[in-house]
Amino acid sequence: MKHSDWLRLTTEGERLCSLLRQQGYQCQKQPRRLAWKVTKGEDSHTLTYLPAPVASWTVLPNQETPARKQLMLLVHNALKQERLDTLISKPDLQEPLDLTRPWVIIRLLNDARRCTVARFYNRQDAEDHQRVLSRFMRGAEFEVIFDPYEE
Repeated sequence: MKHSDWLRLTTEGERLCSLLRQQGYQCQKQPRRLAWKVTKGEDSHTLTYLPAPVASWTVLPNQETPARKQLMLLVHNALKQERLDTLISKPDLQEPLDLTRPWVIIRLLNDARRCTVARFYNRQDAEDHQRVLSRFMRGAEFEVIFDPYEE
């Protein structure tokens, strides 16, 4: 699992726990896992993220009890609402092109395409960064180009 996915899922789990705390549950993060111990009264469950091929949140133990059903319903409703909020609040917009940085490092792809990696104010910074990229990504081909803005 990528670190960015881990951070996203940890944040999502914390949001789920904050919602559960509002409903009277107690949540405790489990060390080094995407899991929280969730208790309410005598009932104790574990909220955890199951990776691929399942790739979703679940509540363990997997018994058909009313307490687990209620907890799963709260989790699914919270996830549905959170995904709806992110779709509404974050429209798919491209970032504006930074035209104050004309020196560009591009990665040459094998099908005659190119991908912009980074932009710089001066050539020396771009070439230094290119050397570092080439050292750590030996199979990739990078070029420094001057890409001025023309109206």
